[in-house]
Amino acid sequence: MGIFSTKDDWQPPLRPDCACHEHLEDVLTLVIPSQYWDEDPTFEQLLATGSLGVRPVNAKERFMTVFDEEQKESQLGPLHWGMWAADEIYGCYDDDADLPVDRSIAARPGVDLVEWYDREEFLIGAPGLCESGMLAAIARALQDPRVRA
Repeated sequence: MGIFSTKDDWQPPLRPDCACHEHLEDVLTLVIPSQYWDEDPTFEQLLATGSLGVRPVNAKERFMTVFDEEQKESQLGPLHWGMWAADEIYGCYDDDADLPVDRSIAARPGVDLVEWYDREEFLIGAPGLCESGMLAAIARALQDPRVRA
């Protein structure tokens, strides 16, 4: 997929200096439909599994070199957050849904770019979102019924 390059000095914003429309406490009780749970979990329950989370990306990962079909090189970024989604989260979205989960996340306020890096990792450009706001955006994206086939 790509090679990381180019450094910058972005740091995750802290509340109240973030640009978030909502934060984690606003979405903890959202029910997220899942085909793998006996009863649809809340977002808080999904987080408690350890199978979903975010982290700020390192400065060396802020921009990624990508190649198109013709092997033309371009830069993707800036990227600010890494999101992992494993095991218990898989049943909350379908890879072939009408609205892929990466596009659902990208449609959230404050999110500029989402790259579905591999099966379990997404790279997200959202410079104004704090960690709590990034998680809230992900919760709203997973709640959207169009992310499930």
